[in-house]
Amino acid sequence: MEEMETYARLMIDFLPTAPDDAWLWFACDSNSDGNGELIGWMIEQPTCPEAAALAIYWYSGAGYYAQYQTREQVPKFGQATFDVLETIQQRLLGKFYRTTAVGFDPSNDPTPIGSLSVPGYDWVGAEPASQSLPSGVRDAVPGTNFGAMNMPEGWVEGMPPEIDTVLEQEYAEEE
Repeated sequence: MEEMETYARLMIDFLPTAPDDAWLWFACDSNSDGNGELIGWMIEQPTCPEAAALAIYWYSGAGYYAQYQTREQVPKFGQATFDVLETIQQRLLGKFYRTTAVGFDPSNDPTPIGSLSVPGYDWVGAEPASQSLPSGVRDAVPGTNFGAMNMPEGWVEGMPPEIDTVLEQEYAEEE
């Protein structure tokens, strides 16, 4: 857990001055097993690019959770995620997040899950219940829509090389 705390702290220090694309790269390429602390911080920031918030929304399972109308209908293990999705949805619809030149289209995500050779994943079409979501979270945020496909050389799981290096050193010291 300590390395995840370092990971979150370093990224929280990095993102406020990072290019808008970096927020989207992290949203689309981070390790979902350990990014909860940082995702939680990101969605609380009005400086978070709208495209990154929309990507977080879909990568967090919005299509799956669309089948539930209330928190009480959600199995206990998924209620925290449902709450996060509700927060993001309300903020996206309320224009809480910053409009930038970075875009994201949940119907044509160029950062395919599991394969860089098949871009164009349709998050909205993948789950029939997604059609019940408001258009403000189904529609594309206009702008450049490269996802992690244009992440600079050396970036790993949405992190710049300097942060990855610190984490790798921590892992080596623990062994």
